[in-house]
Amino acid sequence: MRTANIPALSVSPVASVVEGARRFAARNGLPTRDHWDYSRVVVTPEAVAKVAEAYNALPFIDNNAPAAWRAMAEETKRQFEFMTAPVSRGGLGIVVSVEDADPYDITKQGTRAFFEDVANGRMRVLSTAVTGSHFLFSDDVNDMFRAVHDVFGHCGTGRGVDRHGEEAAYRKHALMFSPLARKALATETRGQNHAMIAAGGEFQPQKVAILPKWARDFEAVRPASLADYRAAIKQAAKFHAGQGLAG
Repeated sequence: MRTANIPALSVSPVASVVEGARRFAARNGLPTRDHWDYSRVVVTPEAVAKVAEAYNALPFIDNNAPAAWRAMAEETKRQFEFMTAPVSRGGLGIVVSVEDADPYDITKQGTRAFFEDVANGRMRVLSTAVTGSHFLFSDDVNDMFRAVHDVFGHCGTGRGVDRHGEEAAYRKHALMFSPLARKALATETRGQNHAMIAAGGEFQPQKVAILPKWARDFEAVRPASLADYRAAIKQAAKFHAGQGLAG
């Protein structure tokens, strides 16, 4: 499917984050080259429904799955340490605060606000203790994941927190995890997000189980036709502008 004649979204990732992600990857033997043009990543309603169905079919806990979550927790800590380490020690020097109220209101262009915060060396996240604990992660680790996903996934792609931006963030952030941890990341991000969207925005039960391989594949949400792609890009552009990320 040729998409070159369709205008891409206007995307401005945080340059220091993009460079930092490459340095982290190089240090940890991970891919250092992006595989996609993140300004063109979109997800169609059909793909959302298909992945949501796969997520909903998972058990709440699969006894074979916790190893992937343990790997994800350890690698999240490593990313967080790199992100918050002083620049003089090779880190990004981002100061993170955990807060009891949602610090960024996306209905009032709050996504741009957190991009600007990160560009200026700070980041605020909503406390896990307020929203409810994770099955396996400690509250501290879950707070760390919220921070690194917003920074490396969203600020690293210039994409927002809508369905299309979350897909771009999943693809970008996945490159910073090992193959084992990536299995957990797919459930925690793509799987749960798609299930929530398919349910009309209602938060879905958290699961510690691994999506089938096809649902974890980066190309699983590829639009089936040029018309589908055009419609998704148009919707993504509207979401993007609403979050203050256009231009």
